[in-house]
Amino acid sequence: MFKTGQLSRAFEIDRTSLNYYVRTGLLNPEILDNQYHTYSFQDFVALSYIRHYRGLGFSMAQIKALTRQEDNQEKLADCQQEMQTIEDQIRLLRLQQRYLENFMNLLHFYEKYRDHPVLLMTETYYFIRREDLRDPVFKALYKQLPSNEFAAVCDEDFKVTLQPQSAQGLVMKETWVKEFQLTLPKQAICYPSEKRCLCAFRVSGKNFDSQMQTALRSLYARMEKQGVQLRREFVIYLLISKYNQADEYFDIYVDIPLKALD
Repeated sequence: MFKTGQLSRAFEIDRTSLNYYVRTGLLNPEILDNQYHTYSFQDFVALSYIRHYRGLGFSMAQIKALTRQEDNQEKLADCQQEMQTIEDQIRLLRLQQRYLENFMNLLHFYEKYRDHPVLLMTETYYFIRREDLRDPVFKALYKQLPSNEFAAVCDEDFKVTLQPQSAQGLVMKETWVKEFQLTLPKQAICYPSEKRCLCAFRVSGKNFDSQMQTALRSLYARMEKQGVQLRREFVIYLLISKYNQADEYFDIYVDIPLKALD
């Protein structure tokens, strides 16, 4: 027989947790006249399994079910389901790592090429709208990392119109899709690898629209002098924002396709 203190020390678990396991029926100690609990060898074994299942990631509801299953096939099915959950979590963490690496690359680009447009061959990537997200990993990514990509178009006066709904989704590079063997929905929008104009610039929070116009007018004029014509449809990323302060500003990154020759 084991006293509460002995069981608590043996498993490095507090009395509150032990009492919780008793209330939920996972442990069945004998209650003495003085209201003290004494635990049997079966309780000792049961607690070791509870700790083991907890360590494997099972919830308390799952543990209750596992401890009541006589058939090991049921336990195997639950373990296989938990294995899939863990694999999804690993994929999610590794994808988060790729997004972080990509964000760091954008920051490096911004510091190196701010106000200095460059022509580069971009990577193929996909945009998956929020309503088309089915894969649980995609859904989890979207909740944690909603896109900061906005489809935009500018008129002849370089007045920019953003399409906020375009940001309601997930950006996924083709290399990531292949690396993690992800299945894209049929509705995913593909942005193929092509030579595009990339540029970054900073605008203050005051007169945001007029500063965007000025920056884009200068960018288009500069590229035309180099013999490069740019389309009026492009993608905008808001890299960093400092707002609700006297010196608020936005760092803008634009990705503009080249205009096809007539």
